[in-house]
Amino acid sequence: MAKKYIFYFIVLIIMLFLFTGCSGIEGKNKSASVEEKSSSEIEYLQDRIFTLINKYSKGEYLEDDVINWKNVNKDAQKIGKVLDTLMLDLGEAKISNEDLNRFRTEINNLLIASGGEDEQALLTSASNLYSLLPDYYGKFSNDNNKKDIMSLKSLVLSSYINSYFLNWQEAKTKASSAETKYKEMSDNLEYMKEYSYSLNKIYILVEEFKNAVDLEQADLAKIKYINFIEKI
Repeated sequence: MAKKYIFYFIVLIIMLFLFTGCSGIEGKNKSASVEEKSSSEIEYLQDRIFTLINKYSKGEYLEDDVINWKNVNKDAQKIGKVLDTLMLDLGEAKISNEDLNRFRTEINNLLIASGGEDEQALLTSASNLYSLLPDYYGKFSNDNNKKDIMSLKSLVLSSYINSYFLNWQEAKTKASSAETKYKEMSDNLEYMKEYSYSLNKIYILVEEFKNAVDLEQADLAKIKYINFIEKI
């Protein structure tokens, strides 16, 4: 009889172990899945934002010197289509409701600006939307190097958009912040070990862009911005 109870007890222990062990593995897999999905979606969003801004900056939406807003709107809609899915995944990645509402607002602002054919609102909302991504990415990923690159891109982008509309004071402030961000990255010894060549290239690109902004040369700033984004 005692052996029977011991047998049942052992079976119970094994079942509990298997259940809790599997639950733990499932939890880890779910966490990894959320991070991978969110990271992939942010990569997509980053690519679509820069595609829209760079095509606009290069004049690729022009037809007979007139902006084809239908094509602009198509690219804006590609950004808008990820809203619902990304909101869910970012929520699972523990992004706060306040941050999610800001995210929704900026995407809606972008779509409204595109539909209303408002150049300044379009480019400003695209820049504002991108500025949210580095912080969101950092909340579910430990890849600080990638977050730093995203932050640097955001500062250069913001400076460029301000220079585009001749808001030189703000453009210079953001360009100086980009230079400061670069210096912070170069002080990171671990980053330097792995990305020393990349940082040297970044330094040249940031300084060239900043010099154009300091000279208040809008066309040159555009060229240097595009060069920076395409080479980083």
